[in-house]
Amino acid sequence: MINWLKRVLVLSLTAGLCSGVQAQNEYGIWAGAANYFGDLNPGYSFKQTRGGGGLFFRHNFSNRIAARVGVNYANISASDAKLAGDRPYQKARNLDFSSNIFEMAATCELNFFDWKYGDVDNPRDNRKKWTPYIFAGASLFNFNSYTFYEGARYKLEPVGTEGQKNPNTTDSKGPQGYGTFAFAIPFGGGLKFALSKQWVMQIEVSSRRTFTDYIDDVSGNYPDVSQLGYFVNGVDIAEALFDRSGETGIIPIGYPGKQRGTSQDKDRFNFYSIGFTYTFIKKKCPTF
Repeated sequence: MINWLKRVLVLSLTAGLCSGVQAQNEYGIWAGAANYFGDLNPGYSFKQTRGGGGLFFRHNFSNRIAARVGVNYANISASDAKLAGDRPYQKARNLDFSSNIFEMAATCELNFFDWKYGDVDNPRDNRKKWTPYIFAGASLFNFNSYTFYEGARYKLEPVGTEGQKNPNTTDSKGPQGYGTFAFAIPFGGGLKFALSKQWVMQIEVSSRRTFTDYIDDVSGNYPDVSQLGYFVNGVDIAEALFDRSGETGIIPIGYPGKQRGTSQDKDRFNFYSIGFTYTFIKKKCPTF
């Protein structure tokens, strides 16, 4: 009876320790490009694409399903003056911005094929050495848009270019302005290629559907100049930055109440990447 109990205990502990043999952990890095879509890029142009990169961890629950967490960085920008095509209003508006994006994301991945990873040299394994995959999840990111005026760099959120900082404002954001942290839904897809037992290459396209319309600092209407007031060395920088149409040589177009942006459409940004992961393969369990 005692020997039987010992055998059951050993088998139970071994099964518990070995239950995750097929679940492999990957540590990865990616590099590529990023671009923004919003009020200053309404035509989904890739003309102002910038760079990006990140680190991530992937846990494979099976050959089909995995979970991934990661940190990402990108620099995005857009300028009305650089828009392609015939866009007379945007080019007259003459606004621009740049921003660094720092993101923490968690996603769930679904592999289309019974993907062969960690044992690519086994001739008896008929699984695929590559697979398409899709993913979706949630992320939190930080942005802090800025622009240049007369050679100096100014962060746009403190300026209150649409009157958000006015203590008497009736704007929904109130006098505190808008936040520079926002949530997003990351989703996309790509291809994975098993290069060896421990190395995987992936090519991926992903998009972020955000819950903010202020990445570009453009969302609502032009305010009255009486609602502005961001002084630097005695100069109201807000009055210079809220309407930059006059810099093009035309009569300024930013009269109070005139549409400056489109608040109904939230801003978005995309990543286009090539990445590599290293897999730590667990030891095989003994056979009973």
